[in-house]
Amino acid sequence: MAGIRKLGTKGLYCLIGGLGILLLTFSPVFSGQLTIDSDDQFDYARACMEKGQYDRAIAEFERFIYFFPDEDRVPLARHLIGVCHLENGRYRDAREIFSRTIGDNPHGPFAGKALFLAGESYYREGMFDRAESLFGEVLKTDPSSELENAARYRLGWTRMQENRWGEASEDFMRVDKADPLYPSAAYLSAESLKGELLPYKDPVCAGVMAGILPGLGHVYVSRYKDALVAFLLNGVFIWATIESFHQDHDVLGGILAFFEVGWYAGNIYSAVNVTHKWNKKVRDDFRKGLMDGFDIHLLTSRKRPAGLALTFRF
Repeated sequence: MAGIRKLGTKGLYCLIGGLGILLLTFSPVFSGQLTIDSDDQFDYARACMEKGQYDRAIAEFERFIYFFPDEDRVPLARHLIGVCHLENGRYRDAREIFSRTIGDNPHGPFAGKALFLAGESYYREGMFDRAESLFGEVLKTDPSSELENAARYRLGWTRMQENRWGEASEDFMRVDKADPLYPSAAYLSAESLKGELLPYKDPVCAGVMAGILPGLGHVYVSRYKDALVAFLLNGVFIWATIESFHQDHDVLGGILAFFEVGWYAGNIYSAVNVTHKWNKKVRDDFRKGLMDGFDIHLLTSRKRPAGLALTFRF
């Protein structure tokens, strides 16, 4: 404070002026600019998506939409956000995006794809009845060659998941020969019919065998440990029940007989149940051995207009 008083008013003005000149002289050193180019931003978001970094891709597509709301690729960016959610297993979030796309522009270039991918989200979630309904809607509302063949191909897979092997074969055969999916569809059309010839076990036969001898129904489907447990458990209870009645322990014999009826019925039910599981595993293993040639990225366009740029100075 003493130094400022000695400096005086005139000296203080000179000091402030000198500092101002100094700041103006060195301002280029502290100034700069950040340019966000629409092409670069979109390409970076797309690169993140192709690397499987779906959360980052979503953030970058949203940044693109925020900075370039009037850009022609905004609908594509929103569409790809839905694809990222789908690939990341967030099926409800994906369907919300696709539903919004259809609602905002039902006749737009992405409406049909959004409808198809909503069906794909149900397919991946295991809700095959809803998936089948949406794929059918695609065929009715947007019968373009690209989506028509993709929908028929996916319908084939959907019906294979529901064990409708003959219908699946017919759907695969309807894929156009000029479509890239045709080689896979032709192969699956023949292979799907083999689903009817898989080495299934008869649940009724398993139940009858279990009724004749506890555990025998489990042997039928190679569940040997379960068969041994069923045989020993029922054997012990049957023996104990008979012995109780022989020794005139009628009350105990009645209690044991009551429990044995439950164990015996459970043995039959279990044999039937594990036979159904056996058949399901046979079908699942068969389907897993078939190659799925569909790639949802084939439904995304790389066409783009000339880029725009935003510049931020600081």
